[in-house]
Amino acid sequence: MELQDPRLRSLLRQANKVADSGKKAAAEQLYRQLLDEAPDVAEGWFGLGQVLNDAAQQKEAYKKAVSLEPDYAPAVRALAELRGEPVPEWAIEPPELEEVEPEPEPETVLIDHEHTAVPTEAEEEFELACYRHPNRPTSLRCYNCGKPICSSCAIKTPVGYSCPDCIREKEEIFFNATTLDYVIAPAIGLVLSLIAGYLVSRFAIRGGFIVYIGALFLGGIVGRIIGQFSKQAIGRRRGRYLPHVMVAMLVLGTAVWLLPILIFAGFGSLFAFIGPGIFLFVAGGALFSYMK
Repeated sequence: MELQDPRLRSLLRQANKVADSGKKAAAEQLYRQLLDEAPDVAEGWFGLGQVLNDAAQQKEAYKKAVSLEPDYAPAVRALAELRGEPVPEWAIEPPELEEVEPEPEPETVLIDHEHTAVPTEAEEEFELACYRHPNRPTSLRCYNCGKPICSSCAIKTPVGYSCPDCIREKEEIFFNATTLDYVIAPAIGLVLSLIAGYLVSRFAIRGGFIVYIGALFLGGIVGRIIGQFSKQAIGRRRGRYLPHVMVAMLVLGTAVWLLPILIFAGFGSLFAFIGPGIFLFVAGGALFSYMK
């Protein structure tokens, strides 16, 4: 069966290229995706057989290709070799001949603009569009799921390019926090942040070089302490958004004591908030890093 759909033709070319590069697992994924949509493509079954490691599965793939196209020589040859049978003469691969450069053909100038130009193979490679950005043509595919991705969405991994959805799915196994954890940890973090915020409002707001150095030094310690107590309370489980929530609790617990000072003292006292700002920046970074 000859593929008529340009998208499937591009998918077959992509699978062949991935297989030629030695990435069998990624190529198998692409061939299976192709055969799910077009199960009558002999070249797809032959390509699938080439990347499979199990001999029985290879044999079934080659048999399927031969049943679809009995005169498809590569599949007939591969099936015979796998069975240990002699290869039919008509299916034996002919020896490679020396390439002879063809004589250049005279250039033809088309004046009739009504004719549509036939796209070249290089152009057909960009018939796919990124699944997240439909207006961006691409020839890249996620090695795991096979979805087309643009260069902005492609995430390089040791085995090829992956899409954000597959990366996110793999990361999910590391996040095991429950809904209750999102209540317990922020509650403990808020209580500790209120205590820290009270001390900051009493001392750090006075300003001065010594205060700034103290806020810089103690901020990391306070952030780590809050993170340690909160994480122990939830069994050291991790949540994707837990670090963000904990930093928000730190800011809230400190702002509760600083806002009244700002309201009654006026905006002329903004200079005094440099110390608390340094504390929040350092403590928030330490807390976020510990909760990851």
